Formats: sequence, structure tokens, C-alpha cells
Amino acid sequence: MPDKKFSIYDASNGDLNPLFTTKLQETACVGCLRGVFTGREIGDGVTVTWMRQNRDLESPGFLAELNELLDELRNNGTLNSFPAMETYCKAHPEARMSDRQTFYAFRMDSSQYRYHLRLFPQVQKFYIFCYRTDRMRADRPRPDFNALYGSKMKKRNRGNDRT
Repeated sequence: MPDKKFSIYDASNGDLNPLFTTKLQETACVGCLRGVFTGREIGDGVTVTWMRQNRDLESPGFLAELNELLDELRNNGTLNSFPAMETYCKAHPEARMSDRQTFYAFRMDSSQYRYHLRLFPQVQKFYIFCYRTDRMRADRPRPDFNALYGSKMKKRNRGNDRT
């Protein structure tokens, strides 16, 4: 048996699709955990809010596993403090994503759940999107439509906005 319960997806192999989900996966979403660091120093606290998506998928076993995941992320330094989160992001430049805001994307899997971690060091917050893997749809487009065409459509529309 592996010594770690959660395996972390490494984005360095170039395939970014596993770091994101589509609207097709809404029925698998248990919810989202939002965390905000209350200060910029080591020892400052974090405020955590649970945003429920699907009450039927939220079991005591899931909540226990989510707490285990948080403990592991605190113990390995990822979410121990804001400076620790910043250091973790700098150590993983391959996970840097840019959209409206720069963030760092990671995926962690357990036997029953998939967790998508988004770290936003510039605004001192993070999100953990939680999905139950047996409810995820296998017929999702590959590659993901938004990842493939989203930026091309935005660029094309910008060119039409000129007057």
C-alpha cells in the first residue's frame, strides 16, 4: 500500500486537461472549499468556507477524507501559511496558469475522489474543488473544448470589436 493517500498529478508532462473539469462534471461535484489567509506572516490564520454543490454526495466519509487532505497539505507545507503557499508555487512553475488572474493548478486523487487545487498567491487565497470519481462522465470532450478553442474565440472576437 502506498505511504501517501493522495496522489498529485504532475502537469509537467504537458497535458493540462486533467487539471480542469467541464460543465459535464457538475453532477460529480461535491462542493468547493475556499480558503483565505488572514495575514502575510507565518503563524497568521486561514479562514475556510465550505460551499456545498451536491448534498447527496457529501458523506461523513468524504468529510473525513477532505480533513485528511487539508492536514496533508498543511503538514507538507503547501497550505501551512501564506509564505509556505508562495514558496510551494515558486517551486512548481509548471503549474502556473494565467487567465483573469494568475494561479497555480494541481490535481490530487484518492480512491474515490478527485480534488482540484487552485492557489492564488497574489490575493492570498485558495480553492479546492471536490469531485466523486464514480460520478464523473467518461464522455467528456478530449481535448476539452474550452482549453482548445476558448482563447482562439476571444482573440477572434477582439478583432471584431474594432470600430
